[in-house]
Amino acid sequence: MKPITFLLFLLSLCSAEKEPKHLCSRGKSVERWISNSSTLSLNQSKIDISFYDISIDINFESNTINGSVGVNGFIDNNLPEYIELDFYNNMEVNSILQNNGQVSFLHEQNKIKIPINNIIIQGDNYFSILIKYQGTPQDCGAGGFKFDEHLGVDHVWTLSEAYCARSWWPSKDDPSDKADSVYVRVTVPANPNFIVASNGLLDSITNDGDKNTFFWKEKYPITTYLVSLAIYPYTIWSEQYISSISNDTMAIEHYVFPDRYESSFSNYSLTGEMISFFSGLFGEYPFISEKYGHADFKWGGGMEHQTLSSMGSSSQNLIVHELGHSWWGNLITCKTFNDIWLNEGFARYCQALWVEHINGKEAYFSFMNDYAYYGDGTIYVENPSSNSQIFNSNLSYNKASWVLHMLRRKVGDDTFFEILKSYASNDTLAYNAASTADFQKISEDISDQNLELFFQQWIYEEGYPKYEMSWWHDGNATYKVKIDQIQSGGLFSMPIDLNFSGSIGPLLIDTIIVVENNSLNHLYEISGLNFIVENVTLDPNNWILKEVSYTTNGIDNLLPENVNVQLAYPNPFNSNLKLSFYVHPVLGNQNISINVFNINGGLVESLTKKMFQSGFHKESWNAKGKPAGVYLIQLSTDNYVNTQKVIYLK
Repeated sequence: MKPITFLLFLLSLCSAEKEPKHLCSRGKSVERWISNSSTLSLNQSKIDISFYDISIDINFESNTINGSVGVNGFIDNNLPEYIELDFYNNMEVNSILQNNGQVSFLHEQNKIKIPINNIIIQGDNYFSILIKYQGTPQDCGAGGFKFDEHLGVDHVWTLSEAYCARSWWPSKDDPSDKADSVYVRVTVPANPNFIVASNGLLDSITNDGDKNTFFWKEKYPITTYLVSLAIYPYTIWSEQYISSISNDTMAIEHYVFPDRYESSFSNYSLTGEMISFFSGLFGEYPFISEKYGHADFKWGGGMEHQTLSSMGSSSQNLIVHELGHSWWGNLITCKTFNDIWLNEGFARYCQALWVEHINGKEAYFSFMNDYAYYGDGTIYVENPSSNSQIFNSNLSYNKASWVLHMLRRKVGDDTFFEILKSYASNDTLAYNAASTADFQKISEDISDQNLELFFQQWIYEEGYPKYEMSWWHDGNATYKVKIDQIQSGGLFSMPIDLNFSGSIGPLLIDTIIVVENNSLNHLYEISGLNFIVENVTLDPNNWILKEVSYTTNGIDNLLPENVNVQLAYPNPFNSNLKLSFYVHPVLGNQNISINVFNINGGLVESLTKKMFQSGFHKESWNAKGKPAGVYLIQLSTDNYVNTQKVIYLK
């Protein structure tokens, strides 16, 4: 979430100003607005809003608005008792009209209730009403509708997420029900030179003496909290975006406070590059036939208002976050605020992807580590009744972004980005609303993995894995690694990177082996390494939100029955041959001989015979002057012999 700019305006129901795919029709309405976790009333669950026509006349002297909203929609065959719309009681409803006739209504408990028997229902259960109202919007959530000022000049801005559209215009104020289109007309004083910025495209500006009216049309489906106004004598500048996918052109528009123009210009100028980058990852910018842009406003963060994000600053992080919402929140909106992570966690992860794009993988991991959260609470919002519960930065943003980070590791890069593209382009979900179950199903379909445990543990339950790891050498070049999950709560199923580190002569070696960890206690056997392992680290790059405790310290776990000898290297060799070995402290000092024999067992050279203390040691053989061929290099103690075949090439 981050604020927005908006206008209200009234038109007559569905007019000719419509694109075919966003007609006032039931279209995708059946599943759009029904949810088991919905905050809707029973009556509201039986109506589907298809179009809002909003008109507002703003009085800056009295801090009041005089407005009207045309509402078109459809009624379920199982008729509601009332058509119910959310609207705060402090606002005065002057009248409700249908076909120019008055309709009786109730305005109580922050809802407008129109008896269904008083409404004329047309074919396909279609209805159309016009609500006229006035008043001073009260503070709501992060703002609602705000009369503000900047540098002593009047400034109006709106921020309606989560449930605050109802503070300034009557609506079915729930994220699950997207209108197919919204028209907004706002009338403001002509002096000073107010600019009204809102969603979609500016259709017209008309003058009536001392007032100007700005008429905006949003023809893509939009939910109520994304409708916005930003009003000020802005400095406006724009640039052209050309899609590398469709070759379509689109305006990127910036409505900035004049005093912020210089400071914001360079970062805002990156917007086109950012759109191109995310379009490559997720698919075409969803509102390509309209615009994208920014409107400065007096709030501490930003708000992803559809096609025009409201911005409290111009940092790259904020620009990327709000742009990411164009796909995750605006194109596909969380069906209920229980699943706000589908908006905010995705947008936070877009920040990480941009960091990776411009600064590389190391910066990506650093970003994710900076936003790791190890506290209590579920990502799924159990009680989405207030902004503080919904927009918990630790859970809905940070830990939620880690879910995507971990999913990327679990399914692999190619599959992960295919999941995101498929999610964004899904016929049922695009320009609609989704739940966690919807995203999980697409993730499973694309990855061909059962992700039930992954989503259950990370989204609906608390905590994170706490691993306890030990490892040891089991002889015969085999290492055993034991991983226990010791957290209270359920199992976390994840692939785990194990980094085996050691050395071959002067060369330091790191080898990552991936193990599937899907039980609380798991013992792994690792073989085939051509060096002595000195340490094993669990998930060194932090792909998993976790804690790790090591119950043994690496080389102390090597079994002490014998000296541990690594493979001679290089093999074949053409000058010097090296042999490394480890004497465990438990063994004490060892009398060790190293000899070279020919293939027939004849002694070629004695390399060493002496007492070796505990620790790692290296010996070498310079074969210069010896004939090319096969040799045997042998290390022996009082009770152990290790013989290896090596090939000398000239």
